[in-house]
Amino acid sequence: MISVFFYYVFYASVILVYGIGMERTVFLSAEKKRLGLKAFKMLITTVSASALSYLFVTSLLVPAELSELYPLVVLLFFVPLSVFVEAIIRITTKSSAVEFSVSLLFVFLSVSESTSLSECVFISFVSVLSFFGFIPLMYSLCRKVDLYEGKTANSRNAFVLSSIAIIMLILLCWNVSWLNKGVFQW
Repeated sequence: MISVFFYYVFYASVILVYGIGMERTVFLSAEKKRLGLKAFKMLITTVSASALSYLFVTSLLVPAELSELYPLVVLLFFVPLSVFVEAIIRITTKSSAVEFSVSLLFVFLSVSESTSLSECVFISFVSVLSFFGFIPLMYSLCRKVDLYEGKTANSRNAFVLSSIAIIMLILLCWNVSWLNKGVFQW
């Protein structure tokens, strides 16, 4: 499980390589209120929806050879769970913690890339961890850009995207499979 953790947090980070929630992390880095509440809601809905979807897909859809219907199953489990958890959060805290699209994409990722129920739950947990772990990095990056760069939105966005590309290259540079002995033999 430790290799899965490092794979989804660093090497194939959900944010940097898959691109899930990159724009949302920039938005959430500017909004610092209720970040813990959003993380809690995303964690509960993502883990529970991915576990239920994985169980349904592996026990019913795969034996019936209808596995191409798994996105529909994921939606049917995710939407009610998300609405239910959001309603509980609104009733108890009197505030909103709406996170829908990023959580749904995490569920799709965890169901499609896992081989067991425990791995599915772990991938969804690590995806949420990777998402909220990237927010402080984006906050510091956007803050540095605002301090030292011009005030136009175009220059800020270009610098932030260039910095994200450099961070991706730094994290992926250790994959040097092209240095294997048999690669350059004719």
